[in-house]
Amino acid sequence: MSRLIFLGTKGEIEEETPRHQYHSSLLIEVDDFRLLIDYGLKHRYTLEEIKPEALLITHAHPDHYSWLELEIKTEVPVYLTEETLKYGKYKPDNYKVISLYESYNLNSLEIIPYPVLHSIRCPAVGFRIKISPRQTLVYNPDLVDILEKDRMLAGIDWYIGDGSSLKSNLVRRKGEQFFGHTRITTQINWCKKYQIKNIVFTHLGKEVIEKEEEFTQDHPDVILAYDNMELII
Repeated sequence: MSRLIFLGTKGEIEEETPRHQYHSSLLIEVDDFRLLIDYGLKHRYTLEEIKPEALLITHAHPDHYSWLELEIKTEVPVYLTEETLKYGKYKPDNYKVISLYESYNLNSLEIIPYPVLHSIRCPAVGFRIKISPRQTLVYNPDLVDILEKDRMLAGIDWYIGDGSSLKSNLVRRKGEQFFGHTRITTQINWCKKYQIKNIVFTHLGKEVIEKEEEFTQDHPDVILAYDNMELII
């Protein structure tokens, strides 16, 4: 049995509700192993309270990476890209630099970081994580696009994506480079194409928080995560 615990589900916005107060962060529990993904500035629990065996970082924005502004002392191994490590004001004590598309085994989990379009200054990655022979998820809470969808989304059981925008266009362009956030509806269409049945959105933006009840009624098969929500998979 595995558990997904959404410790925070809010993007980098001022708005909040009782369901969405903390920056998006996911704790994966498999047997006795605890893997944390992202640890932003606005968090409810300290790392000592969470007790993860490892921490993955998607990118160096403050709602995902506390070391951007805070010096946090911990012996927990922090896995991140070279770009993220160099961008922060501080560095984790026990950092591990990861490479794109390279497979990493942490306990029984097989993890593959892959590039996503999101920020020009802070390149972001998503993570494809094989939790068991029957359960594989992708986690990409901030993105405009996945560069190799056929490679990363094929055979996925759980899609956990960017809930920043419902209908608003939050994609921008600088020269030939795109940055920002793609719509939830676009990501749902990706899931339909790749026959992904379990769809969850975190990192919720202002528009989504305000229309959460309406969205849930219109899309009963899609989950909008909330702080401390747990899923057994």
